[in-house]
Amino acid sequence: MSKTKKEQIFEAAARTILKEGLSQLTLQHVAEHANMTKAGLLYHFSSKEELIQKMNEHAIVCFRQQLESYQETYKNEKAPYVRAYILATLNDLDMQNTTQLCTSMLATMSFDEALLNPWRDFYAEFKEKAAEEINDPALSQLIRLTCDGIWFSEMFQLEPLNRKDKTLLLHRILHILEEG
Repeated sequence: MSKTKKEQIFEAAARTILKEGLSQLTLQHVAEHANMTKAGLLYHFSSKEELIQKMNEHAIVCFRQQLESYQETYKNEKAPYVRAYILATLNDLDMQNTTQLCTSMLATMSFDEALLNPWRDFYAEFKEKAAEEINDPALSQLIRLTCDGIWFSEMFQLEPLNRKDKTLLLHRILHILEEG
Protein backbone atom coordinates (compact mmCIF):
# COMPACT_ATOMS: atom_id res chain seq x y z
CA MET A 1 0.00 0.00 0.00
CA SER A 2 1.44 3.36 -0.99
CA LYS A 3 1.93 6.01 1.65
CA THR A 4 0.16 9.32 1.69
CA LYS A 5 2.18 12.49 1.28
CA LYS A 6 1.66 13.27 4.97
CA GLU A 7 2.99 9.83 5.94
CA GLN A 8 6.03 10.46 3.74
CA ILE A 9 6.55 13.78 5.52
CA PHE A 10 6.28 12.08 8.93
CA GLU A 11 8.95 9.60 7.85
CA ALA A 12 11.11 12.45 6.58
CA ALA A 13 10.76 14.22 9.94
CA ALA A 14 11.78 11.00 11.71
CA ARG A 15 14.81 10.66 9.43
CA THR A 16 15.75 14.29 10.09
CA ILE A 17 15.71 13.69 13.85
CA LEU A 18 17.65 10.43 13.58
CA LYS A 19 20.28 11.64 11.11
CA GLU A 20 20.76 15.24 12.18
CA GLY A 21 19.34 15.51 15.69
CA LEU A 22 16.39 17.34 17.18
CA SER A 23 18.07 20.72 16.80
CA GLN A 24 17.89 20.29 13.02
CA LEU A 25 14.17 19.53 12.95
CA THR A 26 13.21 22.45 10.76
CA LEU A 27 10.60 22.57 8.05
CA GLN A 28 13.38 23.14 5.50
CA HIS A 29 15.28 20.00 6.57
CA VAL A 30 12.11 17.91 6.64
CA ALA A 31 11.17 19.17 3.18
CA GLU A 32 14.62 18.19 1.88
CA HIS A 33 14.32 14.69 3.38
CA ALA A 34 10.84 14.40 1.86
CA ASN A 35 12.17 15.46 -1.57
CA MET A 36 9.86 18.44 -1.74
CA THR A 37 10.00 22.18 -1.41
CA LYS A 38 9.38 23.95 1.86
CA ALA A 39 6.31 25.53 0.21
CA GLY A 40 5.05 22.02 -0.60
CA LEU A 41 5.51 21.00 3.03
CA LEU A 42 3.76 24.16 4.22
CA TYR A 43 0.76 23.13 2.10
CA HIS A 44 0.35 20.15 4.46
CA PHE A 45 1.58 21.66 7.75
CA SER A 46 1.55 25.35 8.58
CA SER A 47 4.25 25.11 11.25
CA LYS A 48 6.73 22.82 12.95
CA GLU A 49 4.36 22.64 15.92
CA GLU A 50 1.53 21.38 13.69
CA LEU A 51 3.86 18.84 12.07
CA ILE A 52 4.90 17.48 15.48
CA GLN A 53 1.29 17.45 16.69
CA LYS A 54 0.17 15.53 13.60
CA MET A 55 3.12 13.11 13.90
CA ASN A 56 1.95 12.24 17.41
CA GLU A 57 -1.67 11.89 16.35
CA HIS A 58 -0.65 9.66 13.45
CA ALA A 59 1.49 7.43 15.69
CA ILE A 60 -1.39 7.04 18.15
CA VAL A 61 -3.90 6.28 15.37
CA CYS A 62 -1.60 3.63 13.90
CA PHE A 63 -1.09 2.00 17.28
CA ARG A 64 -4.83 2.13 18.01
CA GLN A 65 -5.52 0.38 14.70
CA GLN A 66 -3.18 -2.41 15.72
CA LEU A 67 -4.86 -2.60 19.12
CA GLU A 68 -8.30 -2.90 17.56
CA SER A 69 -7.16 -5.60 15.17
CA TYR A 70 -5.64 -7.68 17.96
CA GLN A 71 -8.64 -7.10 20.22
CA GLU A 72 -10.92 -8.49 17.55
CA THR A 73 -8.64 -11.50 17.04
CA TYR A 74 -8.43 -12.25 20.76
CA LYS A 75 -11.89 -11.10 21.85
CA ASN A 76 -12.62 -14.51 23.38
CA GLU A 77 -9.34 -14.70 25.29
CA LYS A 78 -8.60 -13.43 28.78
CA ALA A 79 -7.99 -9.65 28.90
CA PRO A 80 -8.27 -8.96 25.15
CA TYR A 81 -7.36 -5.26 25.41
CA VAL A 82 -4.25 -5.83 27.52
CA ARG A 83 -3.27 -8.80 25.34
CA ALA A 84 -3.73 -6.58 22.29
CA TYR A 85 -1.47 -3.93 23.86
CA ILE A 86 1.32 -6.49 24.33
CA LEU A 87 0.91 -7.97 20.86
CA ALA A 88 0.64 -4.57 19.19
CA THR A 89 3.90 -3.61 20.89
CA LEU A 90 5.53 -6.73 19.49
CA ASN A 91 4.01 -6.12 16.06
CA ASP A 92 5.11 -2.49 16.11
CA LEU A 93 8.67 -3.63 16.75
CA ASP A 94 8.37 -6.05 13.82
CA MET A 95 7.09 -3.32 11.52
CA GLN A 96 9.71 -0.80 12.62
CA ASN A 97 7.05 1.83 13.32
CA THR A 98 8.84 2.33 16.61
CA THR A 99 11.16 4.85 14.97
CA GLN A 100 8.32 7.18 14.05
CA LEU A 101 6.63 6.75 17.41
CA CYS A 102 9.85 7.49 19.29
CA THR A 103 10.93 10.42 17.16
CA SER A 104 7.49 12.02 17.40
CA MET A 105 7.66 11.80 21.19
CA LEU A 106 11.23 13.14 21.28
CA ALA A 107 10.26 16.08 19.09
CA THR A 108 7.27 16.77 21.30
CA MET A 109 9.30 16.75 24.49
CA SER A 110 11.83 19.16 23.05
CA PHE A 111 9.27 21.49 21.52
CA ASP A 112 6.22 21.77 23.77
CA GLU A 113 5.29 19.44 26.60
CA ALA A 114 1.60 20.25 26.12
CA LEU A 115 1.77 18.31 22.85
CA LEU A 116 2.15 15.16 24.97
CA ASN A 117 -1.49 15.42 26.04
CA PRO A 118 -2.74 12.90 23.44
CA TRP A 119 -0.24 10.41 24.89
CA ARG A 120 -1.43 11.19 28.41
CA ASP A 121 -5.00 10.52 27.28
CA PHE A 122 -3.90 7.27 25.64
CA TYR A 123 -2.26 6.07 28.86
CA ALA A 124 -5.31 7.04 30.92
CA GLU A 125 -7.41 5.00 28.51
CA PHE A 126 -5.06 2.03 28.93
CA LYS A 127 -5.31 2.26 32.71
CA GLU A 128 -9.11 2.36 32.58
CA LYS A 129 -9.49 -0.51 30.10
CA ALA A 130 -6.86 -2.63 31.83
CA ALA A 131 -8.66 -2.15 35.15
CA GLU A 132 -11.82 -3.54 33.54
CA GLU A 133 -9.97 -6.69 32.46
CA ILE A 134 -7.45 -7.29 35.22
CA ASN A 135 -8.21 -7.22 38.93
CA ASP A 136 -4.57 -6.57 39.80
CA PRO A 137 -3.59 -2.93 39.08
CA ALA A 138 0.07 -3.77 39.68
CA LEU A 139 -0.05 -6.38 36.90
CA SER A 140 -1.59 -3.97 34.41
CA GLN A 141 1.05 -1.35 35.24
CA LEU A 142 3.82 -3.96 34.99
CA ILE A 143 2.59 -4.79 31.50
CA ARG A 144 2.34 -1.16 30.41
CA LEU A 145 5.72 -0.22 31.86
CA THR A 146 7.38 -3.24 30.27
CA CYS A 147 6.03 -2.26 26.86
CA ASP A 148 6.98 1.38 27.43
CA GLY A 149 10.43 0.36 28.62
CA ILE A 150 11.05 -1.44 25.34
CA TRP A 151 10.03 1.66 23.39
CA PHE A 152 11.94 4.09 25.58
CA SER A 153 15.15 2.05 25.49
CA GLU A 154 14.85 2.23 21.70
CA MET A 155 14.03 5.92 21.76
CA PHE A 156 17.01 6.92 23.86
CA GLN A 157 19.28 4.10 22.66
CA LEU A 158 19.79 2.98 26.26
CA GLU A 159 20.92 -0.58 25.73
CA PRO A 160 17.90 -1.49 23.62
CA LEU A 161 17.04 -5.18 23.58
CA ASN A 162 17.70 -7.21 20.49
CA ARG A 163 14.73 -8.66 18.60
CA LYS A 164 14.97 -12.06 20.28
CA ASP A 165 15.11 -10.63 23.81
CA LYS A 166 12.17 -8.30 23.12
CA THR A 167 10.11 -11.22 21.91
CA LEU A 168 11.04 -13.36 24.90
CA LEU A 169 10.17 -10.56 27.30
CA LEU A 170 6.78 -9.86 25.74
CA HIS A 171 5.93 -13.57 25.59
CA ARG A 172 6.85 -13.85 29.28
CA ILE A 173 4.50 -10.95 30.02
CA LEU A 174 1.76 -12.75 28.06
CA HIS A 175 2.41 -15.84 30.20
CA ILE A 176 2.14 -13.76 33.39
CA LEU A 177 -1.14 -12.35 32.09
CA GLU A 178 -2.47 -15.88 31.59
CA GLU A 179 -1.39 -16.89 35.11
CA GLY A 180 -2.79 -13.73 36.70
